[in-house]
Amino acid sequence: MKARLVIASVLAATAMIGSAGAAEAQSRNHASVNQYGYNNEIAGQQRGWANRTVITQRGTREYITVIQDGARNGATLSQGGRYNQAHVDQLGRDNDAVLGQRGSNNFGYSLQTGSRNISGISQMGANNRAVTSQQGHNNGAGIIQVGNGNDAELRQRGNGNVTLIIQGDH
Repeated sequence: MKARLVIASVLAATAMIGSAGAAEAQSRNHASVNQYGYNNEIAGQQRGWANRTVITQRGTREYITVIQDGARNGATLSQGGRYNQAHVDQLGRDNDAVLGQRGSNNFGYSLQTGSRNISGISQMGANNRAVTSQQGHNNGAGIIQVGNGNDAELRQRGNGNVTLIIQGDH
């Protein structure tokens, strides 16, 4: 339970990085995009019902993709700096992913299949890489990286797993 609270705190802190606007379709899917800077790109696809995506991007040559296929999935992505990439794929229902990056040349990816999974990635610095993969139900994953050149990959299979990785400069 304590680990879930830590991950929930990471997700909340990372989510505060972004802000929202709105667009809604008949399937009750919702996408909000705020983009500032130069040569930034966003691509996404929502299939299913009541999926939510909030994206905020500030900087130069940033790239974000989100794919949601299922019901009631939530994705919040925010990045600022230069040359960052963030990707979220959610296949299932009731999954939540938060991904926040500040700096340059960072890469973050979250894959969720199943239901009721929570994933949070927060990276500050340069040349960091973080990947979470969750297959199953009721899993919690978090990666926090501060500094430069960090690399973390977290894979969860099954049900009820909770993992948190923290690394970086002191």
